[in-house]
This record gives sequence, structure tokens and C-alpha cells, in this order.
Amino acid sequence: MKLLALVVFALLAWSRPVAAQAPAAALAAYRASLEARVQQYYADLARRLREAYFASSDGRAIALLSTAVDEFGARRRALRQELGQLRPPLATAPDADWTREQQAVLSSPAAVKMAERAARNPALETALNRFNAAQLEVLVPTEQP
Repeated sequence: MKLLALVVFALLAWSRPVAAQAPAAALAAYRASLEARVQQYYADLARRLREAYFASSDGRAIALLSTAVDEFGARRRALRQELGQLRPPLATAPDADWTREQQAVLSSPAAVKMAERAARNPALETALNRFNAAQLEVLVPTEQP
């Protein structure tokens, strides 16, 4: 009987650290998954920005910009909700690839042409203004004083 009690005690003592590690491992996996989804968000946003600026027609650019506001707005809301529940918070600043890609697009000849195209086409100008106003690159809003 003493042997059985000793074995049970040993098993209970051994299982506590493992049980405590399980939530920590699950949280680490969840954080890694969320971080990957945040980075994928920025990669997809950079690709859409490039597609819109290099679109062959105004109609295609309008469609890309308009759907980007809706699609990425929904993705951003979902990510914000998940990020808001995470403690400690996850860093959500755009990565260097996003910044580099955005700068490359905005400094390209296509950006100059986009400004000219928008000046000639009010629908494109509206879509571009709506896209810029959405600030899709900002996942977590900055605190207002």
C-alpha cells in the first residue's frame, strides 16, 4: 500500500510541471500563428498595393483599391480583435519588407502615373482617397491623448 501511495505521489508531482507547461506551449504556438498571420496580412497588402498601382486600366485599379478596403478592413478587424485579447501584446508594426515594398511602389513611375490618372478620373481618385483614408497598414490604432 505504501508503494502504491508513493507511486501516485510521484506521478502527481511529476505531472504538475507538464500540466503547467501545456498552456504555455499552446500560448506560444498561438502567438507564433498570430504573428505569421500579421506578417501575411502585410505581405498581401503590399501585393495588392503593387497590383493597384500597376493596373493596366483605371477600372481594374478602382476594383483592386475598392476590394482592398473591404477585404483588408475585415481582416484587420479580425486581427485587431485577436491582438486585443493577447497579453502581453504582440508587436504589430509593419515589417521592413512592407516598408520597403510600399516605398518602392510609391516612388515608382507608376505612382506618378497613378496621380495623373486619378486627376483625370474622379472614380479612381475617390477609390484612391478611400484606400489611403482606410490606413490599412495600421493594425492597432495609436492612443489619442
